[in-house]
Parts: sequence; structure tokens; C-alpha cells
Amino acid sequence: MKKRIIVAAIAGIIAVSMIAGCAAGKNNTQSERVHNADTAVEYKSDTLSMSSRGITSGSSYNYSADKSYDVEYEGFNNDPSVISNAPDPAGDINVDPSLGRLLIRTVSITAETTRYAEVAANLEGQVKAAGGYIEYSSMTGTGNNKDLRTGCYTVRVPADKLDELISSVGNSCTVIASNENTSDVTLEYVDTKSKIESLRVEYDQLLELLDKAEDLDTIIVLQNRLTDVRYQIESSESRIRVLENQVQYATLTLTLREVLEEKEIEEPHIVTYGERVMDQFKDMWENTVEFFQDLLLGIIAIIPGIIFMAIIAAVVLIIVFTARRKRRARRAKALAAKEAKEKEAKEAEEKKAEEKKEEKHSEDKKDVKEDKKEDKKEDKKETSKK
Repeated sequence: MKKRIIVAAIAGIIAVSMIAGCAAGKNNTQSERVHNADTAVEYKSDTLSMSSRGITSGSSYNYSADKSYDVEYEGFNNDPSVISNAPDPAGDINVDPSLGRLLIRTVSITAETTRYAEVAANLEGQVKAAGGYIEYSSMTGTGNNKDLRTGCYTVRVPADKLDELISSVGNSCTVIASNENTSDVTLEYVDTKSKIESLRVEYDQLLELLDKAEDLDTIIVLQNRLTDVRYQIESSESRIRVLENQVQYATLTLTLREVLEEKEIEEPHIVTYGERVMDQFKDMWENTVEFFQDLLLGIIAIIPGIIFMAIIAAVVLIIVFTARRKRRARRAKALAAKEAKEKEAKEAEEKKAEEKKEEKHSEDKKDVKEDKKEDKKEDKKETSKK
């Protein structure tokens, strides 16, 4: 029977915790609506300790007994908000005196200067004098041989000193761009405090049930829930510390550029049609001059390549002409040899024909002689017969 009672109590606590979580979500939604309607929050804080609380497994730390975490939250109304400053290790949280809200200010500035080293040194000194610190800094460039320097700084200073630091930066160099963002975290702060209080109550109830529990399964369930609640408490307290730090210390992001000459920011004026025409002609002339300058530079840049390509082309042409000349010589030699052979063959044929002709002539002479001899013999025979 006792076991059933303990289990029922655990179930009831878990159900209450879930309901409280839903209520907290609903409160966040209501808080956003109130903030969007520019209504106020009435919030009173007696004391607030920024030191972290370590809780070991199985410990019996009682959150409700720690008075340094006591915060009275009286909800929402339509009256102007009243927020008392809660102390932290660095000082009181800055609250806007006119609105009574917790504000996080973040400012970004881009500036130019011809005295880079002096301005950077003055910035570091002013930040230290204001009680702040440089969270991040970096620099590129050497400052020699026109290698201009550019520095990036992330500065954290007390919120009430931020405007003074911005004014000092504006007086020491030329500001060319600036941006400021302000976030109101009053409702988030109050809701987180309320969540911590409900979690502490649940934590104490779980500790009481853990002291009475005898069943091993019940003890394990309670310890797991205690671990979860302890994690939520520590996470919420961490968020509270972050908000308090961001509210007390405003952030200035400065980009400082070194220039050879600071340009004064001209006041805006209406550009006339004549000025537009003159600007157009100036742009055309500048573009023309720049084009021919770039063309000349391009020609100068490609002269070594042109010379190299000309040498290669000359070598190729010499090789080609030499090869053609040799080819023509070989063709002429072959043609002459062919003509010589043809001539020799023709002469041989002509000689052979003459030889044949002479042979035929000699044969004809022989035949004539033989005919004459035969005629003489016949004449002699006829003469002898007679």
C-alpha cells in the first residue's frame, strides 16, 4: 500500500511538472504579446547570487533554503514597469531608467583613420578606463610600403559607458558606417526566473520522496527525474547569468581601417541635370583613358610572348622552306636523271636504226654486185654461145 502511495505521488509530481511547463510556455506567449503591445512588467528582485551551484548525485541540497536565489515575481499589469537592479560580481545590472527594461545593446561601427596606431592605443586605454575589456581583436597589414592595416575589435563595456566610447571613436577617426541593435530581454528574464522557482520546488519534493522511497525501481525513477530537473535548473541559471552579463556589458564591434587620406563625408544634395551630364562625360573620359592605359599595359605585357612566338614562327618557316627547297632539288635531280635516261634511250634507238640502215644499205650493195656479176656471167655466156 505504501509503495502505491509513493508511485501515485511520483505520478502526481510529474503531472504537475508537465502542467507547469505548459503554463511556462503559455506565459512566454503572453509575455511576447505583452511586449509587442508595449505593456510593462512589474518585477522585484531582492537578491541574486551569480555564483554557480554544484549538485552531486544523491545530494540533499535544498534550493528553497538558499535565499540568494529568492525572486519575487508579481506578474503583468498595465502600470509602468519597476525593476530593481540585482547585483552581480561586476556590479549592478543596467536598467533603462525611463522604461525600466533589461536591454541588450549591440553597436557596429566601421571607421577610417590616418593615425591607426594612435587610435588603436587610445581605444584600448578608453576601454580599460571604462571598466570594460576587449573580447576579440585582429589586425591585417603591416603599415609599411602602403600595406595599410585593418583591425577588427569586439569590445565589451558597461552599458552606461557605451555612448561615451562611441562618441570618442567618432571624434578620433572618420565613421563611414554604423549600426545599432537593442534587444529587450525583460520578459525572458522574468519567465526564466519563474521557471527556476518551480523547478526548485519540484526538486525539493523529489528529494523528500527519495528519502521515503524503499523500492529500487522507485529510487531509480526518482534519481533520473532529479538529474533531469537539476540539469534544467543549471541550464536556466546559466541563461540568467548570460542575460545579466549581456545587459550589463554592451557590445561594440569596431572595424578600423588605415587610409592615406581621410575623406570628409559630404552632406547630401540634389544632383542637377547639368551635373549629371558633366558626371557622364567625366566617366566616359575616365573610362576611355583607362581603356587605352590598360591596352598599352596589355601590349607591354604580351611583348615577351610575341617575341617568343615570332622566334618560333621564324624557326618553323625556315624549316618549312628548307624542306621545300630540298624537295624541289630532289625533284629536279630526279627529272634530270629521267630526261638523261630518255635521251640516252633515244640516242641508242637512233644509233641502232642507223646501224640497221647501214646494214641494209650494205646488203643492197652486195645484192647489186651479185646481180652485176650474174649479169656479166650471163653476158659472157651469151657471148660465148654466139
